[in-house]
Amino acid sequence: MTSAGKKGMLHDRPVYIAVASGGRFSGANAHQPDFLTSYLKTILASIGLCDVRFFTIEGTGGRAESVELSRRIANQELRRHFNSLGLKHACENLD
Repeated sequence: MTSAGKKGMLHDRPVYIAVASGGRFSGANAHQPDFLTSYLKTILASIGLCDVRFFTIEGTGGRAESVELSRRIANQELRRHFNSLGLKHACENLD
């Protein structure tokens, strides 16, 4: 505990979290609130990990066409992020 509040014992580093959901919890078609993201951010921050990035694929319980579109969007997001870090090899097996 510091004068500024709690401080986690771990040194901050990037944390990547993949989330798959049968329903939708973001955007106009959300059927439920997103409790997971804020909960995980809070828990990880309490141990010192604040650089948290979520990659999500939602609606996996829906129609096959919707699932495929969600998968393509998630793959594009992964590629964009890791390519920006110069880690193109991290996305070689996405398709």
